[in-house]
Amino acid sequence: MPVIHANSCNIHYETVGSGEPIVFLHGESHSTRLFDRQLEHFGENYRCIAYDRRGHARSEAPPYGYSVWNQTGDMRKLFDALGIERATIVAVAMSTPIAVSFALRHPERVKALVLSSWYELDGFPLLEERRKRHQLSFADLHLKFRDVLLQQGREGLENFIEENYQTMLPILPPDKPEVRRQLVEIFAGHAAEHYVQAGEYYTSIPFLREELRRITCPILGICGTEDPSPDRPELLADLPNFRQEWIPGARRFSMMEYPEVFNEVLEAFLVENSARPVLA
Repeated sequence: MPVIHANSCNIHYETVGSGEPIVFLHGESHSTRLFDRQLEHFGENYRCIAYDRRGHARSEAPPYGYSVWNQTGDMRKLFDALGIERATIVAVAMSTPIAVSFALRHPERVKALVLSSWYELDGFPLLEERRKRHQLSFADLHLKFRDVLLQQGREGLENFIEENYQTMLPILPPDKPEVRRQLVEIFAGHAAEHYVQAGEYYTSIPFLREELRRITCPILGICGTEDPSPDRPELLADLPNFRQEWIPGARRFSMMEYPEVFNEVLEAFLVENSARPVLA
């Protein structure tokens, strides 16, 4: 199993293909499995790298070190270890703050940004306020997952998520049971400690949406039309280097729900974008 050592943590990664590098970054309680169809497709013409963030799936889960800034450092270690000078970064949901933070700190290493469901760039206070209006808080949700895992095991947690996703995880697709089942397995596929440590990351997310204005490389936003927390591209309409694409019928995970459409959108962006400075 290929790993790199980053900030006292062994990080599992996958790589396929050769050519211009694309780094795929999953969100919270996800794994590299989110991008299986993208690695398969883009690996034919690009060098594709995906990794399990610290505390997730096959990567180590140290007792601390989960903040946005520390995980930005993990990404830099990955770039250094794999000899990636400059790459397009594809991030989803709660990994978009890491991608944006990396572009702000290391602009010379980012060719373009793809932010799939970038709602989380509004930062922890706003996210928690919105979430509590309709659902459990992020911390309470993850603590519930941990308790079920400890009491009922992995299968019990999978069953619990499947039975309660419409109220607890409405980002999962109700009309695609096979994709939903894969996502349930991904959400339930972590050590019990992860569901506590996730809180350190979540509470560290700053308000980053306006920081996108400092980034001048091409930026693509992607969002499903049925995402219960849709992006608000009108807030960035004046950015000349930003554009938003919508995936009809998709919720949060358009790369799995409609992989062919997602890949077409991403491929068109990769072909058309050109190298530009990342920061003004």
